[in-house]
Amino acid sequence: MVHVDMNIVWTIVNLLILFVLLRIFLFKPVLGMIEKRKNLIQNTLNEADQKNADATSLKQKYESSLKDAKQESFQIVSEAKDRAQVQYNQIIDKANEDASQIVKQANAAAEADREKILKDAQAELAEVALAAASKLLGTTVDAKANKEMLDAFLAEAGDAK
Repeated sequence: MVHVDMNIVWTIVNLLILFVLLRIFLFKPVLGMIEKRKNLIQNTLNEADQKNADATSLKQKYESSLKDAKQESFQIVSEAKDRAQVQYNQIIDKANEDASQIVKQANAAAEADREKILKDAQAELAEVALAAASKLLGTTVDAKANKEMLDAFLAEAGDAK
């Protein structure tokens, strides 16, 4: 038969006990810590990926908002230019209207002054003519007769034009 030395058996038993003890007190805690560390790293990576995705989404949102703001600013500037052009045209039209009105008023005033000057000249001419006629005739005619003669003279002179 085979002879087995007791030292070998005790060594094997000691190794088995050592293995069980190491497994219970060393391997399980170390493997647990490794698993916790692995989970912590995985959670950190997942959080980083989520934050990166959120940042990308937020960046796209801000870029879209910026693009919309630029378009809106261009639209506001365009509308302001259009309103300014309309106001410019209205001011020019009003100025032309006012200038036309002023020219009409000036023409009317000039015509009125011309008519007044003509009437004054006719009246003065009539007085001179009456004075000359009175001197020629050597008589004076009353104011009513002078007025009638003057009106008849002026009417005749007006028809001759």
